[in-house]
Amino acid sequence: MDFKRWAATGGAAALVAAAAIVAVNVPWGGEGDATGSTGVRPAPPPDPPDIGADRRIELQQALNEVVVQGSSGAVAELVERNEGGSDAWNGVAGVADRERGTPVDPGAHFRIASLSKPFVAATALLLVQDGSLELGDTLEDMLPGTVEGGEQITLRMLLSHTSGLYSYNKDMPSVVADPERSWTPEELVEIAQRHRPVFAPATDVQYSNTNYVLVAMVIERVTGRPYAEAVQERVIEPLGLEDTSIPFDSRMPEPVMRAYTRSHGAMVDITEFNPTRWYGTAQVVSTVGDLNRFWRALLDGELLDREMLEQMLAVQAEEESGYGYALGPRSYTLSCGEQVWMHPGNIPGSRTWSVHGEDRDFTLFQARSAKDPDPPAWAMIELAMCPEEAPAEPDPSPSTGDYPGEDVTGTGRGQDGGK
Repeated sequence: MDFKRWAATGGAAALVAAAAIVAVNVPWGGEGDATGSTGVRPAPPPDPPDIGADRRIELQQALNEVVVQGSSGAVAELVERNEGGSDAWNGVAGVADRERGTPVDPGAHFRIASLSKPFVAATALLLVQDGSLELGDTLEDMLPGTVEGGEQITLRMLLSHTSGLYSYNKDMPSVVADPERSWTPEELVEIAQRHRPVFAPATDVQYSNTNYVLVAMVIERVTGRPYAEAVQERVIEPLGLEDTSIPFDSRMPEPVMRAYTRSHGAMVDITEFNPTRWYGTAQVVSTVGDLNRFWRALLDGELLDREMLEQMLAVQAEEESGYGYALGPRSYTLSCGEQVWMHPGNIPGSRTWSVHGEDRDFTLFQARSAKDPDPPAWAMIELAMCPEEAPAEPDPSPSTGDYPGEDVTGTGRGQDGGK
C-alpha cells in the first residue's frame, strides 16, 4: 500500500482533516486463465526522470546567487522521482571556511536549525502510535506543574504551534556572548514563563520554540531517557541516516560547513557553540542528502502508520503568509500551484530549507551572513520545485514579504540573539 500525503489547509486554529489518497493493489478477477490473468500486459514503467543539463546549469546559477546575495557558502540537493526511478542534482557554491577558502563538500554537515522539529514531532507521534501518549493529553497531565495554565494546552497544540506560549528565544542572551553556556530545558521554559501567553490556547497560531522544548521534555518523561536517544532509536537509526546526529556539545562532524554571524560590526565564526540553548527545537546536525531521505521516508509512510500519518498532516491552523501548520510539517502552495510540505530553519549563521512535493525533494543550506538571505533562497525553491514555471533568472527577486519565513525576532537576520 502506497500512502500519499497531501493535506488540506484551514483557517486559524481550525482543525482540518488530511486529504489522503490511497492506492491499493487489487488482485485481478473476472475472465482470464486459472491464475486470474486477463492476458493484458501491464503498461511498462515510465522512463526515470532526467533533470537534464540545462536545468542543472540553472540550478547551479541559482545556488551561486544565494552566495552572491549574502552567504559564505551553500549546498543543495534536488531529487526527482517517478515509478521508473529517480535522478538527483547536488550542488555547492562559495566556501566552507572563509579563512582557509576550503571548498564546500557536497556531503557537508551543518546545524539544520528548526528542521529538527519534524524529527522530534515524528518521535512524539510514534509514542502516540504505540499508546504511550495521546494527542489530547494536556501539559498538566504530561508535565505536572511545569507551565502555568498547562491544563488548557494539549500535545496537539504544542506540535502545531497553537498553544499561545511565548517563544523563549526572543528573550535569550546572545550566543556570541557565551557560546559554551549549557542550558537545561527547564531554564528555557522558565524564560518563556516570564512572559504572558501571546493568545489563549487553540485560538490562533504563532511559531514558538517553547513548544518543542516541552515536547522533548514529554518524550523524556515517557521514555525515561534523553529525548535525543529516543529520536536516534526511533527515527534516525531505522531510516539509516548515518550523517545525522543530535549533539549536546559544540563539536561538529567533518566535513563541516562553517557558519558566521556579525557581532559589533565584525564577522564571527559561530560554527561551534553549545546547542542546548535550542533543546529539542534546533539541535540536529545533518546533510542535504539525509534530510531529503528523512522527508521522503516520512511522507511515504515508512515511519508512521497510515492513521498516524494522516493525523500528522492534518493542518490545524494557517498563517496569513500561507503557511499551514500541521503536527511538525508545514504546508504551503508555491506560485505554480504546487502544494508542498516543508520547514525552514534559522539559527545564528545558518539558514536551512527543506521542501517536498509529490515527486520532488529539495533541501538547501546556506551559511548566511547577509541581514536578509531569504529572497535568493526562495527564488531557488521555486526554480527547483516548479521547473516548468520558474524562470532561470527570476527578476525581480522576491522580497521576504512575498514568501513566508520563520519568525526570527530576537535571534535573527544579522543580529542572532538580539545583541
